[in-house]
Formats: sequence, C-alpha cells, structure tokens
Amino acid sequence: MPQSALAGLAGGLLFAAFVYVPALGFLLLQISVAPLLVAGLRHGLAGILPAAGVALLVTAALMPGVVLPVYAVVDLLPAVLVSALALRVVAAPGGGSPLWYPPGRILAWVSLLGLALLALFALGIPAGQGGIEAVVSGAVREAVDGLLVETSPDLREQILAGVPTYLPGTFLASWISRVALCAVLAQWWVTKRGGAVRPTPVYGSLDLPPWLVGGFLICAAGALVLGGDAGYMAVNATMGLMVPLVFMGLVLVHAAARQLPHPGIGLIGFYMLFVLGSAVAIAAVAFAGLVEFAIRRRPSPGGA
Repeated sequence: MPQSALAGLAGGLLFAAFVYVPALGFLLLQISVAPLLVAGLRHGLAGILPAAGVALLVTAALMPGVVLPVYAVVDLLPAVLVSALALRVVAAPGGGSPLWYPPGRILAWVSLLGLALLALFALGIPAGQGGIEAVVSGAVREAVDGLLVETSPDLREQILAGVPTYLPGTFLASWISRVALCAVLAQWWVTKRGGAVRPTPVYGSLDLPPWLVGGFLICAAGALVLGGDAGYMAVNATMGLMVPLVFMGLVLVHAAARQLPHPGIGLIGFYMLFVLGSAVAIAAVAFAGLVEFAIRRRPSPGGA
C-alpha cells in the first residue's frame, strides 16, 4: 500500500542520513523508527511489514551491506514488536470490556528484547581476549584511531576518556528510550491525522510488570557482587532495565508538578537539572520509579 511504502522510504532515509549529514543526521536517526511505527499503528502487521521491506531496500541502496543486519535489529525488529503488541486486545480483569495492551508491558517487552540482543553481543565476543570489557575498549580505541588519524595522540586520548566504560549498556538504554519516544511520537501523529486504531494511552497510568522490576533488582545485585565478565554484563543490563523505571519515575514527577502553582515552569526547571545531573539524576528518577511501583502494589487500608 502507498502509505506503507512512504513510511518505509522515510524510515530508511532518516536512518541513512547520519552518513551523509553527520551532525543533522544523528538527530534524524533518533526518530527513524517513528515512520515505521506510524504504518504499524495504522494498519498493524499488514502495514509494518511492507514498510520494513521498502526501508531495507532504501538502506541497501544508500549504505554498505554490512549495515543491513544492524538496521534490521535496531529499527525494524522493535517496530514490528511494538506494532504487534500495541494493537493487541486483552481480557480485562473481572470479565469487563476488553482492554488494549498496556503501554507499560509494551515497554517491558522492548526492554526484554534489548536484553536478548545484549546477551547475543556477549556470546559473540571471542574467548581469551581479556574479557568483554577489554574487547569493547579495544574496539572503541581502534575506531577512534582510525577516524581521527590526523589528530594528535593527546586529543585522541581525551576523546577516549569521554567514551563510557559501559558502552553496551549506554547504547541499550538509549535504544530503549529511542524506541519508546518514537512510539509516543507515532501514536500522536496517527491520532492527529485521524488514523489511529487504538486510543492514545493514558501515560500517567504507566505501570510495569513485576517480572521486569524483579529482573532489574537481580541485575543490580549482580552488578554489585559479581566480577569479571558477569559483573560487567550485569552492570550493562541494569542500565538498560533502568529505563522503564525512569519513565515510571517521570510519571511521579509530573504528578508532583501538577500540585505546583505553575507546573510548566516547575517541569522546565526539573528537566534542566535532569539533563545536567547526568547519571545521578537518572538514578534518582529510577529510584522514584521503584517507589511508585511499590506504592501501586501496597494493599489498601481496607485490605482490598
């Protein structure tokens, strides 16, 4: 269908843009999943699969063939997963009217997909090379040295010092965030254009399944007590599973901001501190998400 073809064309062009216009292209790359999700949220798998096919053809025409598997994993796979789950209807508790699949569970499944990709990455690291962290550090150094061959060694060392030690976890966290934000953007677009199949979720009621929070706590405990490759991968997994808790913490932040005389000003100030606060601010909001998760599961005074 023409709309799916256009969505695939847009998705492929946005993904490939960073090769041709690096600065602007990096920003465009952050929304490259959105056109595919627009096709999926409008037409389900019947829309997303043709769009994915066109996107692959566009990417193959504009980028080296080695990039195609990467594109399939980081854009096409989550787009198909989110589209399939978002249009799924489930039985309501107590036999009420059927409900749309909750956004918190969609986010959880995207996070689980990310963990599976992280595990495949770990399994793909050859043994006997000093561990996964050493392999990652060596690959980053080789890439920087190759791209910045004309620069001084001191400048290259400064750039390397700014690269996160836990690069797989940083990528995983940014990937989950990117997919989630593109899904919100796509839902807003199809609703605005009058083509939404499901109504826009109430994001303020975002909730997470207990198994996801349990997985986060297990990974966090492993990050504290394990060493070597197991500890390194536990830290990276924790970084990825922290993202859904951050989103849940932001729900609590927005609820608190609504109690202020000027909520908009309060939120602007918060997000400025959130961005500048880096890892500490992210960890604090994730902890707020844990608190919100616990509060929602606390038994009511009446024992209901």
